[in-house]
Amino acid sequence: MKIAIIGGGIGGLATALALSQSSHEITVFERSAGIREIGAGVQISPNASRLLHSLGLGQAFSEIAVHPHRVVFRRWEDDSILRMADIDDSFVAQHQLPLANVARNDLVEILGNAVAQQTNVTLKFSTYVVGAEPGESSSAVRFSDGTSQSFDIVIGADGIHSVIRPCVGGLDKPRFSGSAAYRALVPRKFVEDLPIDVTNRMGPDRHVVSYFIGRNRSHLNLVCISPEDSWETESWTEQGTVEDLYARFEGWSPELLSLLARVEEPVFRWALYDREPLDQWGIGTTTLLGDACHPMLPFMAQGSCQAIEDAVVLARCLSDESISDAALALRRYENARQGRTAQVQTSSLMNRDLFHMLDGQEQKDRDMFFSLTPPGMSILDWVFEYDALTVAI
Repeated sequence: MKIAIIGGGIGGLATALALSQSSHEITVFERSAGIREIGAGVQISPNASRLLHSLGLGQAFSEIAVHPHRVVFRRWEDDSILRMADIDDSFVAQHQLPLANVARNDLVEILGNAVAQQTNVTLKFSTYVVGAEPGESSSAVRFSDGTSQSFDIVIGADGIHSVIRPCVGGLDKPRFSGSAAYRALVPRKFVEDLPIDVTNRMGPDRHVVSYFIGRNRSHLNLVCISPEDSWETESWTEQGTVEDLYARFEGWSPELLSLLARVEEPVFRWALYDREPLDQWGIGTTTLLGDACHPMLPFMAQGSCQAIEDAVVLARCLSDESISDAALALRRYENARQGRTAQVQTSSLMNRDLFHMLDGQEQKDRDMFFSLTPPGMSILDWVFEYDALTVAI
């Protein structure tokens, strides 16, 4: 089949690589002039890293991944530990692979390199897609120059501001969360003494996640979430300042403030948006994937992971030789994924409230719950144990 993928980010490239294992003719349309990714770090949990290995990226992924030793939750004002989970041999035995933290640009690079080696995939950059025309037997992609091109299948993997989503009935606007994320980096030379942890510092109305990323742990990645009354700028991301970031966490632990004082420019400020789960992902031979259909807040660290899961399940549905009806195959993909992604979206939204509790009795109850729950990461087994390679389709 001739397949168009709109968007060359993590989801689009993972989809192209997964589909390339079958005899499809695939074209990826990307607006930018080359393969690139905005943002610093991303957490890849075993449910996604197993899939990257299955796609032949195991060695390349191991070269860019930092494997944390622990996941630690700390109190905002004094860094006291509320909960700690070891990512140890028992975790790996249960989930096959450890947690991994990577630089987004490194992940996109290894995906892009793998896709570029596939003879049945064409990458078209600097190409502006403005919409799609879904049909039952084929769909058309419309371009900014007024031309269009027909494909057996069109996949919108073009992010939260997708131009394909409205074409299949997703007319809702992105929902502003009331928070913004400052994304910043500290060079490794300033934090050599830090343990290799994923650390979540929770405080009133805000929290900070930190972990090492990059080849040879080149940087400590900081994601600092704080309230934002509105977002009036045209872009959903803009450059911030270290001074503003520091001011937003005044009074927090000396350890955090020491990290913020070592941040290197530039600092970027991102508006955090999500959407309600969609009842319908596609029409006819057009469908959606990743943030185009299920954008989520980053409080489960699952946005990229869910897009990779989508890619593998979609490829499985389209490789089934017993299905000659492309539209039926896409509905099977959507049915297999909608419940899973809606659950992750909802959990991400709930975690915002969990992480941002004001000091008081509810916060004390939360901290007590954290201390009494069994050690380890078992509370997330439902996330990590999902297997896109075997889930029923």
